[in-house]
Parts: sequence; structure tokens; C-alpha cells
Amino acid sequence: MSHVTKQFLIRSLKFIAFWLVIGILIYLVGRYSYLFLPFILAFIMTAAISPLKNFLIRKAQIPLVPAVLTAMIVEIGGLGIVITLLVLRLIREVQDIYIHWPFYNQFLQRFITHWLTKIDVYYLNIPGSEESINNTVKGFVSRVPDVLSNVLTFAAKIPEFIIVIVIALVATFFMSKGAKRYLNDIVSIFPFEWRDEVRELGYDFSRAFAGFVRAEFIVFLVTLFLSIVGLLIIHPKYAIMLGTITGIFGILPVLGVGIVLVPWAFIAFIGGHNLLAFELILLTIIITITRHVIEPKILGDNVGLDPLFVLISMYIGLASTGIVGLVLGPFILIAYHALSKAGVFRNL
Repeated sequence: MSHVTKQFLIRSLKFIAFWLVIGILIYLVGRYSYLFLPFILAFIMTAAISPLKNFLIRKAQIPLVPAVLTAMIVEIGGLGIVITLLVLRLIREVQDIYIHWPFYNQFLQRFITHWLTKIDVYYLNIPGSEESINNTVKGFVSRVPDVLSNVLTFAAKIPEFIIVIVIALVATFFMSKGAKRYLNDIVSIFPFEWRDEVRELGYDFSRAFAGFVRAEFIVFLVTLFLSIVGLLIIHPKYAIMLGTITGIFGILPVLGVGIVLVPWAFIAFIGGHNLLAFELILLTIIITITRHVIEPKILGDNVGLDPLFVLISMYIGLASTGIVGLVLGPFILIAYHALSKAGVFRNL
């Protein structure tokens, strides 16, 4: 075997082994993410508060520990208060829907019956077609109380989630306070001649991931704000609940708020509420245009990656590992970018 062939085989095996390890790690994180939930949240919160922490240390000359605590209180505490108020309002609105569900059920049945009579007569003459439609609709309607009950059951589990949040907050404090020490501990594992490159790689990755978290959080807040304020202006019942749901769905790439607002507008239109349908479509257009204007700018400024690739990584992550993939996909893309920038793949 020639020297060139041997080198080629060694590099090929190293390349395969590297990506095999990456693939296994991705699978394990996606499969057992619930076990690491507090620490995933802590990692995200650490990235989110790092700009304010660094500002307080460098500009305000505040020591490390007080700077970390101040950043956590201002950002996480403020967000926690807003989320608590929203959750309490959501619980009240869901309870109201649950209590008045028999009335809504009768209204929905009348609405469906009304529109079934307007369906093409030839279609209704197909044997069993009307019965099949009725059974499908009734099956959907019958599940709504179960969904609402599950929401209330989830609300009852909030104390368990509080424990997760407390662990995540403690982990956030230690991660923020000891970030450099943890990085140095990791760097010390590597051979001495690699340490400068590994340290620079760690800094590049942490900056990029912190920028991604910050960018997506800003876009999410803008989407949530526009959704809630827009629905409060339109003034349908349960505006806070529907606005929050719409804002959360806005996280999803491509479809976003249209998952909620477009079907709602369609139902409003066929129900004769043309003004409501127009307002919902207009709100969808405003939110979508706003996102498309600000998202590339925010992602480009904070992450340094092409927004298209970030969106693709979010979609692939969502499709492959579920909701965790919305963070895991960009995490892998940022890691790949940092490794490529450090020249790691040239040596594989």
C-alpha cells in the first residue's frame, strides 16, 4: 500500500468517525433531551444574559458575581414576571372556555350543519358522504374538551416545572460565573499545541450561539407583541390566549403565525364575518413582513451566518428531533461553522 493511499484511508476513517460521533451525540440529545432540560435552559439563559453581564463588568466596573446576579434579575426576572402574568391570564381564559364549552359546542354544531346544507348536492348524493363528514366533525368537536382538560392538567403541573426552572437558574448562575474556568478545564484536556486554537474555537462558538439565542429571542418577542397587541385591537374574545398561541407558533420556520391566523380568517369568512377575516389576514401580513424585514438583519448582526441556512437548520432540527430541534439544529450549524473556521476539517 502506497503512502498516499494510506494517508487517504486514514483521513477517510477519521472523517467518518468524526461525523459518526456527531450523529450519535445528536441522536442522544434529541432522544433524551428531557433529562437535560434544566441544563439546556441554563445554557440558553447563560447565552441570553451574557451581553448585559459583560457590559456591567466592562463599562460599569461591577465585579463578576454582582454583574451575573444583576443580569439575571433584570433579564430573567423581568421575563419571568411577564410570563407569570400571561400564564395566569391564559389559565383564566382556558377555564372560561371549558366552563362555557356546551354553549360553544352547540354553536359549532349549528354552524357545521348550516354549511353542510350548502355543499354541492351531487356530493351529498354520494352514499355515506354526509354521514362521514358529520362523524369526522363530531369526532373533532368531542376532542376539544379533552384538549382543554389537558391544558388545565398541565397548569396543575406548574409546581414541577418550577423545580426545573430553579435548577436551571442555579445552573445559569454557575455557568455565567465560571464560564472561563469551565472553558479552561476543557482546553486543558487537549495537547498543549492545540490549546490556543481550541480556546479560540470555544470563544467563537459561544459568541455565535449567544448571538443566535439573542436574535431569536428578539424576533420571538416582536412576533408575540404584534400578535397580542393586534388581537387586542381586533378585540376578539380570549385575545391574550389566542395572541400567545399565535406568537408561540411564530417560532416555527416558514409557516409561523399563518398556522393559526389563516385558518381562523377562513372560518370567519365562510361564517360571514368578513371584517374579522380581513383584519386577521392583515395582521398575518403585517407580522410576516415585519419578521422578514428584521430577522435577516438581526441574525446577520448577531450570528454572522446566512439567515437562510439558519432557517433551514431550524426546520431540519424540528422535523428530525421535535421542538428541541429548533435550538439543536442551529447549535449544530454554529458548531460546524466554528469548526470549519478553525480549520478542523482540513485536518480530517
